[in-house]
Amino acid sequence: MLNIRRVDHAASHTHCCRVTVQRRKRVFVRDFSDGRHASQQLALQAAQLYRDKLVKAYPPLSKAAYCAIRKKNNRSGISGLTRVDTWQMYRGRRFRRLYWEAQWPIGNGKAQHKKFSIPKYGEEGAHRRARTARNTALKALSTHTFSPFETRTRRRDQAG
Repeated sequence: MLNIRRVDHAASHTHCCRVTVQRRKRVFVRDFSDGRHASQQLALQAAQLYRDKLVKAYPPLSKAAYCAIRKKNNRSGISGLTRVDTWQMYRGRRFRRLYWEAQWPIGNGKAQHKKFSIPKYGEEGAHRRARTARNTALKALSTHTFSPFETRTRRRDQAG
């Protein structure tokens, strides 16, 4: 069950339902003991009520909002945009590739990439096109909510 798991640890005599919800660097954890709630079923119901109250008070991020979070290693100043300056071999010759790359998630743990050449569009033109492509793609994602376990859950469901 989402954000609720059963804890049965005989050595410590712990029998409860544990609610764990993480929102924006904050983790909410609470146990609902079978003993205090008189039964396993009542403990589960109390845990579900608590979880629902938490999710209502702290709704999950939209995918677009999650994708806009700037990571520690970001050097471009905009999440999802990268300036690439690399050397590649093609038909025995070495040549330099310069481009701005935009990326955004498409689901199943995969991302879509689009490259814009700096020699072709200029530094500002390639950057502007990459930023526009990413923003357009993120607008399409605005109705989806972010689920970090989406792919893991799907794989487990397909295996079972």
